[in-house]
Amino acid sequence: MKRDYSRIAVWVCVLLVLPCLTYSQATNTAYTRRNLPAVKITTPPKIDGDLSDEVWKTVPKADTFTDVQNGSVVSEQTTAYLAYDDKYLYVGFLCKDSNPSQITARETVQDHKYASEQDSPFSNAPPKPESEDNVEIILDPFEAHRPQDVTRFSLNAIGTRSARLGGGRGSKVEWKGDWEGAVKRLPDGWSAEMRIPWGILNYPQSKTAIRMGLNFQRFQLRTHLLSMWSNIGAQGFYEQEGTWTDVQVPQEAFRSKLSLLPYLLPGLSAHGQSLGMGLDARYTITPELTAVGSVHPDFATVEAAIQSVQFSHTEQFVQERRPFFLEGRDFFNPSMKINDIGSFFYSNRIPTFDVGEKLYGKLTPTDTLGFLHTTDWGHRTDVVARYQHDHSETARSGLMLMHKSEIGDNNTVGLFDHHTRWGKAGFETWWSLTSGDNAGGNAKAFSMTYEDKLVSSAVQYYDLTDNFKVSDGYLPFNQFHGFVFATNWSNEWRSGFWRSFQFSVLPLYWKHNDGSPYLEGPQGGITFDTRSDWRFELDFTNMKFEGQRDTNVGFEIHSGATNRFRHIGLRAQIGTVGDHASTLLGPIFSTHLFRKLDVSYGGTIENRLGIAQQHILSLNYEVSPVRSFGGRIVQQNNDTNAYLFYRNSGGKGLETYVILGDPNAVRTVRGLQVKFVFAL
Repeated sequence: MKRDYSRIAVWVCVLLVLPCLTYSQATNTAYTRRNLPAVKITTPPKIDGDLSDEVWKTVPKADTFTDVQNGSVVSEQTTAYLAYDDKYLYVGFLCKDSNPSQITARETVQDHKYASEQDSPFSNAPPKPESEDNVEIILDPFEAHRPQDVTRFSLNAIGTRSARLGGGRGSKVEWKGDWEGAVKRLPDGWSAEMRIPWGILNYPQSKTAIRMGLNFQRFQLRTHLLSMWSNIGAQGFYEQEGTWTDVQVPQEAFRSKLSLLPYLLPGLSAHGQSLGMGLDARYTITPELTAVGSVHPDFATVEAAIQSVQFSHTEQFVQERRPFFLEGRDFFNPSMKINDIGSFFYSNRIPTFDVGEKLYGKLTPTDTLGFLHTTDWGHRTDVVARYQHDHSETARSGLMLMHKSEIGDNNTVGLFDHHTRWGKAGFETWWSLTSGDNAGGNAKAFSMTYEDKLVSSAVQYYDLTDNFKVSDGYLPFNQFHGFVFATNWSNEWRSGFWRSFQFSVLPLYWKHNDGSPYLEGPQGGITFDTRSDWRFELDFTNMKFEGQRDTNVGFEIHSGATNRFRHIGLRAQIGTVGDHASTLLGPIFSTHLFRKLDVSYGGTIENRLGIAQQHILSLNYEVSPVRSFGGRIVQQNNDTNAYLFYRNSGGKGLETYVILGDPNAVRTVRGLQVKFVFAL
């Protein structure tokens, strides 16, 4: 079938020329790939936020932080310190601030900084914005130079700790590991100290000194300025991170550790009494490799993400919140950097199971493995395996195998993917084959990218045959071929009323494999943020999906855009969706009352062939960092569900949950569930 490439050629020219017309500032190489020598100490500092300990005067300092956006040396400087012994890493920060009365931090919930990271299958989703003064140490023990592999420890200006361990780790302290941190306010800024056990890190075993990737960063809310010690740039080129040199990792013999979390779940409902029980287990095979198992996991008490009632031509993506699937999840999904078409492994496809096992981590510093197996006795079995090899700091290849065995739906998928980048230009591809019930096709994709300081662009081609099927994947678009063109342009200003803007445009030209139109047209948007934390967004769509026209314009306004403690916003959209007139309103607000109570509301009201509406009201009263109670009310059209909860979790030892109702029911149900999790 002859294909019309005239419009494609025009868009290719536009996408290739635009980056060249955009102002490009050369990277200041004096502040990239920086080195910090490792120093082993015998007298550790007291972790109280005070940097007056003598040890901080004897260790090397990482100073001269630069603006991530433009590479210039910042006026409000930060100095970081790093030392270690056989048990701990010790980190210090000294943060200068010319207006210390405006140092702002509100969050008291541990790990909140990373708890709401983007969980979208589309890898061009915007990152979570920073919302308070904080500092961060970033460790890359294997020098993998990939965001999924780095480990982050952060303290905000009131001492709340957040950690994200490379590859993903469960939230239970006995699994994730504990660490210490403290801060102190100063007349000209603030300071912070951390003590991080070697035992909670994954790192290479070696009898000789090694190198590790290293960086320090600070966010200052008053100026909305993100600064780094070794500047990886706004596009996040991790090969430009710093290096911690001559590190002598602990030499004592490694001992494998087994952690068990059995649980009991007594319940009371209209159907009578019930008692559930199960077990989660974690086994550290080596410092680099971890195994996880689960027997009769409890998903009923996990508050699932709620799908929007807004009309969509395709299946909507729902975030995963079940702990078993979150553990090590970064090891299981290949994706392209800009505008992937979905996810080859979508764990929500597995509703429940009786027994599950996971193995993930590093086989060598350049070889990564992820393996998952679940069995629902008598019904289905699912297997996912992924291997990845890093050829260099900017090139890697991977293999993936997935298999689902169920009566009427046996499906096997094989995948090869490759990703490489030369400076600002990159190339990515994946090839996949399927077999099984109603399957036997193949798919391939190619992507060329360009990433500058202010602009990112991509030209991508997809070709998925009609019998290409991935039973455990999320591929809302299938059985087509065509091109995607993506450009994202952003900038920040360090003074004046406006703080930043971002503009994106995404034209698609996809056809069914018989040549008939599938999805064609552009969509895009522009966002402006003010220095007083207002946000204004305008987006547009002018596309045809299966011959149906979507032409609409949307507008959003937010006050306190980065402040969940005092945020109010409204989204409005008007136009045509699927050849039918459509209007949408979406109010949202959140506030913090009495220093303990969080109240949030989000709503959607859409008028398209009738009214569809959704309203979600959530309350959480934090008694302490590990104890809280609250509830949620969800109304979707004519259905309403409400429940109350109490939790004592996030610390060491016994965890307790009490739930009145069912977090995931469509309508309110009468029932009581009590869950006890024991740490062995």
